[in-house]
Amino acid sequence: MASRLDWLRTCKLKQLEAIARATGTNSSGTKPILISNIREAILPNLPKNSTASTKPPKKHNHGYSILSIDMGIRNLAYCHLSLPSTWGLTLPSQEPLTTTTSRKITPKIKHWARIDVSKSSNNGRHSSTSSATLDQKTKKEPFDPSTYASHAHSLLTRTLLPLAPTPTHILIERQRFRSTGGSAVQEWTLRVNMLEAMLYAALHTLRASGAWQGAVLPVEPGKVARFWVGGEEGRGKGKREKTKRRKMAVARELVGRGAEVEVEEGEAVREIMGEKGKGAKFDDLADSLLQGLAWVRWEENKRLVLEKGLDVLGEFEGKGGGVEG
Repeated sequence: MASRLDWLRTCKLKQLEAIARATGTNSSGTKPILISNIREAILPNLPKNSTASTKPPKKHNHGYSILSIDMGIRNLAYCHLSLPSTWGLTLPSQEPLTTTTSRKITPKIKHWARIDVSKSSNNGRHSSTSSATLDQKTKKEPFDPSTYASHAHSLLTRTLLPLAPTPTHILIERQRFRSTGGSAVQEWTLRVNMLEAMLYAALHTLRASGAWQGAVLPVEPGKVARFWVGGEEGRGKGKREKTKRRKMAVARELVGRGAEVEVEEGEAVREIMGEKGKGAKFDDLADSLLQGLAWVRWEENKRLVLEKGLDVLGEFEGKGGGVEG
């Protein structure tokens, strides 16, 4: 029995790579590997050699509330996006959504901020780190599971989950264990990795207890960078800085022209795009925005693959993962 994605076998390797980038799928490997990756990403619950429809995600009558988190301790950034329930995360076979319709539904920025997790945890507000948060023997911020469990719980219950509307999808930037492929593991890498693990544990507990219902999804930063600016994230300092500048420029352009995202809290976002946008820390805010918007586009592009079949290649090829110039 033919599968709705059998046409992928007729694609060339470069075409499969373009589809993979446009849908947030791993884009490296042989043709069979790429076909498998794309198929599993688009039809995650569909058994192989089956044409049955996948089980649709839970509906959200009040719309989709997407919280995108760029990880950090002193510079954790988040971008809160909202989409109406008509956007949908269902397959065309269950709720048809045309390309024209999907492109007209633009995410809105509800909240966009950068915080220091340790100060927010201790003070319940965004202020400077106090001496009370420092280990009196080492004069450094405490680094132990108990402290970071408290940070994660406070961050979620005081700052993130109270956001309105309540997040239905939380995207967390996936962390690396080493920086730029080096053999040394930096202390701040360990700190952020621990906070990442604590966030997952806390969110799992909240879901299991019924205190919050939603989806938690890891997002690899390399896929986001390739989607918006193309190529790989550079390993040298010069290449990393160039990629960072390009991503910040893309974020400013997207917000400025309003084609990909609408600004609901105009004054606050204009402040970030203005004075703060000139500072060195705007890259964290830019990353949180681009991560959230990339995920929205990936979900839309998965629908395009199902709706258009081979014709989808005209949408993706030569556009850096589906990004329209």
